[in-house]
Amino acid sequence: MNRPATTDLVAGFFAHFRAQPDRSCFGFADTVYTYAQVMAEVQRILRLLSAESFAAEQTIAVHATPDLHTYAAILATLASGRAYTPIHPQQPPERSWSCLQQVGTRAMLQSGPASDFQRWLAAAGHDVAVHDTTTAEAAERFREPVPPQPDDVAYLLFTSGSTGTPKGVPIYHRNLATFFAALLDSTGFAFGADDRFLQMFDLTFDLSVMSAFAPLLLGASSYIPSTKGTGYLSVLRVLERHQITVALMVPSVLAFLDKYFDEIRLPQLKYSMFCGEALPAPLASGWSACVPNARLFNVYGPTEATIFCTAYEVPTDGSPILSHQGVVSIGRPLKGTRLLVGNDHGSLAPPGETGELLLAGGQVTNQYWKNPEKTAAAFTQVLDGESLIDVYRTGDLAYEQDGQFYYCGRLDSQVKIAGYRVELGEIEFHARKLPAVVNAAAVARKDASGNYVLRLFLESHQPVSDAAIAEYRALLGRALPSYMVPQKIDVVPNLPLNQNGKIDRKRLGELVAEV
Repeated sequence: MNRPATTDLVAGFFAHFRAQPDRSCFGFADTVYTYAQVMAEVQRILRLLSAESFAAEQTIAVHATPDLHTYAAILATLASGRAYTPIHPQQPPERSWSCLQQVGTRAMLQSGPASDFQRWLAAAGHDVAVHDTTTAEAAERFREPVPPQPDDVAYLLFTSGSTGTPKGVPIYHRNLATFFAALLDSTGFAFGADDRFLQMFDLTFDLSVMSAFAPLLLGASSYIPSTKGTGYLSVLRVLERHQITVALMVPSVLAFLDKYFDEIRLPQLKYSMFCGEALPAPLASGWSACVPNARLFNVYGPTEATIFCTAYEVPTDGSPILSHQGVVSIGRPLKGTRLLVGNDHGSLAPPGETGELLLAGGQVTNQYWKNPEKTAAAFTQVLDGESLIDVYRTGDLAYEQDGQFYYCGRLDSQVKIAGYRVELGEIEFHARKLPAVVNAAAVARKDASGNYVLRLFLESHQPVSDAAIAEYRALLGRALPSYMVPQKIDVVPNLPLNQNGKIDRKRLGELVAEV
């Protein structure tokens, strides 16, 4: 493909608006908006942002409802030379307020009349000006975007903190430009203006940046599923109805759709990509029959490394899928990123040895926002040969073999039982092989005596009897040592998911608190 003229998503959007104003840009439910219609909304909000009341605000909060006004608010915020921080409409208001306090903003854009969060702010007496973008006046003149500087923050996302306080992750324009260059120039992805992208992610999840805004660099379009409906069936409807050609999804989508694989055929899909959590090889293999003309990729990357920074193409010709304990390889680093594996002694591990995955390069941010203690713990330096290099400690376990990297779980998913080190991922690997099981999640919690107990949750789309569960325990006992066989096994129709579509392990942990 020809590389886009810019890796600045706002500049790309403005350029394609001028070149093809009547082309589709965003689709929501039954309505598709053109570049010209989206630009008109962006210009209205740019006029709003030019008001004196916004002069001191460097970061604007955006109440992240999935509609045109919200997407336009993000584009307008970036075009005004500011950063945006999305606020999830359904998260607890105390958490949202914590995010606003850390950012230091006193301005929020929302589409429509007073939200629950706005009413909570007013009742709590917090001084935040909330602006309804749907009532913004029409632009009296056309405003050009403010060119960003590499060290300007593009967006601030908040991830869970171990202390209960969310951590702010600033992604700079230099990080975003490095990602877009790698995505569109160095991966072999041949995206173009005729592609139609799926955007299934909440705007507080960084994968949304790729799905919603990478198309703007190409003059392509993005389609957002309805929040109404059953599970991921709304995602499937968008894939079918809008003839989606590029789809980045979380693996949980496949676990949900597994029972429909015999009925699903998406011949128009050219790129099917998965990120956000471990991708089970059997699900990837089963999905390949549903998308006969697609190239399948497993990609990996934490928020701190800008969307994703590795890629592995899953073979669809019957060749073996590279995997570790049934989890598809995360592949090789994208151009501009380095992957290293650190051992317990602060040195780099040799090939084949499992250790903590370290990331370096232009996609990696350099701090947690106004949090020097967390920054010092996660952003450090390692000696590579005779040189010290800056790295981000992911907390993920991995190893490298023949240039490919393999995800082995989380550092905090390692527990000691009866003196033995146990990887929860190994239990899940064998559990996913059980009859009628689609997915599995193992949870470890300490009992009143301080000893770890294991509980296994199995996702199955078929009824499972008590006798079958007893058989599951016997099968696991043949594959695992006795201390790794979970004390309790629960079968559920669907594993609980968090707002980003990942398995909600925190919720599962709450369920085992009484064990």
